[in-house]
Amino acid sequence: MTLIGKLLAVLNLLIGLALVTWATSLYAQRPGWFDPAPESYDKGSQPVNFAMVKAEVESLAKSADAASGVWGANLKVLEAAEARRDKRRAEYAKRTEWAKTGNPGKGGAGFFEPVMEKDAGGKDTSFIDVDSLGKAIKGADDQPLRGADTLLKNFSDDVKTVSKLAMEIEKARRDYADLSKDIILEEGRLLAMLTVRDSVLAEAFYLATFEVNVYETRETVLRRKRQLIQRLTELGGVPKK
Repeated sequence: MTLIGKLLAVLNLLIGLALVTWATSLYAQRPGWFDPAPESYDKGSQPVNFAMVKAEVESLAKSADAASGVWGANLKVLEAAEARRDKRRAEYAKRTEWAKTGNPGKGGAGFFEPVMEKDAGGKDTSFIDVDSLGKAIKGADDQPLRGADTLLKNFSDDVKTVSKLAMEIEKARRDYADLSKDIILEEGRLLAMLTVRDSVLAEAFYLATFEVNVYETRETVLRRKRQLIQRLTELGGVPKK
């Protein structure tokens, strides 16, 4: 046998002894895989066997089932909350549109008093009930407030109307000023005509009075003449004609 063969034989023997020693030690110190789960164990030790693993797996399975149930319940709550959110968001968008253009189903009213949701005890909560519509909010004219866009359009129309009326008023003022000048001229002519009329009437009154005086004087003279003739007749001295 050569030297190399001897070395290999010795090496093989040493490896075999090491494997036997390791297998014996492993068998002697093997864990009790099939032993029942210990009721208690010392601090610092970590016993491991199939019973403990099975108990842990069952416990984790129960925890998983409970977590799955909770997750399912919470999922339903989440889905209901999301559906409620989507519904309320759509209703708020509709009411926002009403605030702009008015609610056609309520005569164009744009703003309404809020109706609060009720709790189990029938008391108002802090959430607006989007399924109910309160009374229409009225303005200073005791009429329902219209949508903002409608009010803005009405305001613009009113501004245009006021501007048009202001121009008409300005034109009416100019016409009034022109008419005032014509009235002043006509009043001057009227005063002149009244002066002439008063002068003519005064002269007519004077002539009428003068005619009356002449007539009265003539009658007085004739009456006096008749009296004198009658007196002379009585005295016997009737004058010749």
